Amino acid sequence: MSIPRIMISGTHSGVGKTSVTLAIMAGLTRAGLRVGAYKVGPDYIDPSYHTVATNRASHNLDEWMMGKDACQWLFEKTSQDCDIAVIEGVMGLFDGVSPTTDEGSSSALAKLLKTPVILVVDAGKMARSAAAMIKGYQTLDADIHICGVILNKVAGENHLKLLTEAVEAYNHIPVLGTLFKNEDIMIPERHLGLKTASENEELHDCLTRLEECCQKIDLEQIMIHAKRAQKDSLSVKPFNIIPEATLPQEPIRIAYAYDRAFQFYYQANLDFLKNCGAELIAFSPLEDTTLPENIHGFYFCGGFPEVYAKEIKENQDMHALIKQAIKDGIPTYAECGGLIYLAESVKSLDGKVFPMLGIIPGQIEMTKKLVNFGYCENEMLDDCFLGRKGEQFRGHEFHYSQWNGEGVAAIHRSIKKRKGQERDEGYCLNNVLASYVHCHFLSYPQRARHFLAQAQNFHQLQQRKDQVYA
Repeated sequence: MSIPRIMISGTHSGVGKTSVTLAIMAGLTRAGLRVGAYKVGPDYIDPSYHTVATNRASHNLDEWMMGKDACQWLFEKTSQDCDIAVIEGVMGLFDGVSPTTDEGSSSALAKLLKTPVILVVDAGKMARSAAAMIKGYQTLDADIHICGVILNKVAGENHLKLLTEAVEAYNHIPVLGTLFKNEDIMIPERHLGLKTASENEELHDCLTRLEECCQKIDLEQIMIHAKRAQKDSLSVKPFNIIPEATLPQEPIRIAYAYDRAFQFYYQANLDFLKNCGAELIAFSPLEDTTLPENIHGFYFCGGFPEVYAKEIKENQDMHALIKQAIKDGIPTYAECGGLIYLAESVKSLDGKVFPMLGIIPGQIEMTKKLVNFGYCENEMLDDCFLGRKGEQFRGHEFHYSQWNGEGVAAIHRSIKKRKGQERDEGYCLNNVLASYVHCHFLSYPQRARHFLAQAQNFHQLQQRKDQVYA
């Protein structure tokens, strides 16, 4: 497999990677190229912006959570019809799970996919010192090829001249682009990071301004560097081939929550379900008053139900329909925001309490700080409809809330080895599993397969009931 490819990484978080990446993606797309969009790590929000900029679904590539083979396989599978693949890094180039290895970092993925790196540098209040900083990134790992830099927060033309001369003299790589200090292209943020693309009412204007920035970014040179990566073809192993015999004879209809309150799905998770024979139907717990017809499973992802708690409370028709469907036995899988939605209530930071669905006992309390943030290794504590006792998988947590479901038996043992933390987590009873842990199905395909098997069983049970009452 060989595809032109480039990674946009940075010296640290907040350096402007997303703005630069969107400018490049939008510029290449406007030039008529088919741009494959990718994000290193578990982030959900950046890919939503990638999708708008490229008119294509963006995929997460998370070496720690998914494993090397799955990352290579997913990249190869989804980039075949692209003219160029643009990969946005995570945090700083070398930041990952460990302070002494590159595990889980952008640099690890750059090496795995043999991809040159463009380093985004916050050049504000620096001149020659910028060259010294870039030199450190060039020399820390000889296997990383930094092909150029993009300078952000440049004060003006004179500042740019100083920076360019220093970089060319000491680093021997080109300045491929410049973003002058401009608050107008800042993307609004909230407690889980950037606002999602669908919530950002100024997104169109923001992308237009970012595209204008492309006039200061040398897209032709970026394409030249990306095409050079074609010489380094990847040897991709077959991964996660689904046996034809396991596919259902007719589609299993999975209703998945998707609206302003629920958006955090890995695109590969949805694709995996489809490849396993699922028919996915999006619905809005926030705005719809009826459920899709003839559904056999619920999938509730992460998002911001706490932000829309008032609107959720007011949609009593949807509350009643979902509660009855779950009571009737429909298999239900919920992550993070889905857990919040299924709980009895959510308590805001100012003490207001809003009722949620009431499927899961206990209240969700919003917090000012991240709770149990980061990667985790998980083990199933008991058999259930979505897994077997002892099965292990890797996942990720990112939430400003905690669930006080005391006395409820947990379904996972969650371990954060780096911090030495271990706790029991999640809820499972009969046909419902809810957890704070975000799971990538390419890391734990058994979960998706168990889910669809149970949905198929539910479908068959419903068919038998219909025949009895016919």
